[in-house]
Amino acid sequence: MEITVILSQENETLPKAELLARLNTLEIDYKILNEYPGVVELDVDTTLDDIIELGNHLAYTHEILYNIQEINIDNLQKSIESINWKEYVKDSFKVRVKRMGNGDVDKDGIERNIGGYIKQESQMPVSLDNAVHTIKLVYTDPILEVNEYNESSVVGYNKVIISELILEQNKKHFFDNKPHKRPYFHPGSMSPKLALCMVNLAHVHENDTVLDPFCGTGGILIEAGELNTKLIGSDIEKHMYEGTKLNLAHEGFKDFEIMWEDVRKLELTEKVDAVAMDPPYGISTTLGGDDTKELYHEALIAISTYLKDDGYICMASPHYIDLYEVIENTPLKIDEQHAIRMHKSLTRIITVLSKK
Repeated sequence: MEITVILSQENETLPKAELLARLNTLEIDYKILNEYPGVVELDVDTTLDDIIELGNHLAYTHEILYNIQEINIDNLQKSIESINWKEYVKDSFKVRVKRMGNGDVDKDGIERNIGGYIKQESQMPVSLDNAVHTIKLVYTDPILEVNEYNESSVVGYNKVIISELILEQNKKHFFDNKPHKRPYFHPGSMSPKLALCMVNLAHVHENDTVLDPFCGTGGILIEAGELNTKLIGSDIEKHMYEGTKLNLAHEGFKDFEIMWEDVRKLELTEKVDAVAMDPPYGISTTLGGDDTKELYHEALIAISTYLKDDGYICMASPHYIDLYEVIENTPLKIDEQHAIRMHKSLTRIITVLSKK
């Protein structure tokens, strides 16, 4: 099956990394066919149900589409007329144009004309509100023009992917799970979107045991819990420990254990499958006066004793901490890193680690 994945473009590397990590976690065989800005075309050896499971737990993926044809833009009308639409459209439908960039495309005219043609060929009704099928024309492989200030803009496209929508991201999940809507809130809590991405980069499977040893208000554990996992958390601050328990119970989770403890003194009765964490940094009472780099080093040594040999750690850290130095003399190696600019003076680095 050939699919097109529309990725968020709010970060250069995280969306694709999260997608590939989740594909590997679900053991879906894939081959990357084409890549354009915000678009990845894949050949996947799996079922439609697996694709839906994949898409339902991705933070930085907007849509997944089933490929019908990919063609040069000049051949659009000919390709539309060559497709047996009765094979794809068996109920109400609508046609939507998606431009990857702001290139000049007669969106309304194309949707109206192609929708009319498909209606005639399929003998099925158009429904703009409750369509069973959504035919998407993805305009991609952009043609760029650079102005005198070295600013680029999209002035046209080379390719159109004719596709059918399989699923689109449920944005309501991230809106409903905003940290300030939980029973216990603390400023600086991680966004649900980034928390879910980190869970995916840690290769969390359903029924895994997941550890967050700097659990804060429980945001990462909440996203991990959506995958039917056992949750273990700890925090050195008592109010965070109490707050996480409150938030997890509010979400309806029951299989969790939260400890009021320093990560370096953790005593677990079992090994964990994955770790996702956002340790503190800077001068803070949370560090107990310890140097940030030293805390990270000692924390990773402690955590690695409880991580299964095939497990992963995903952690966030500030850009000024060199994690390659931090992991010296630990049993861990860095698999990948991604940068997220938070504001002028801080960039967060998202690092995936595994055992050597």
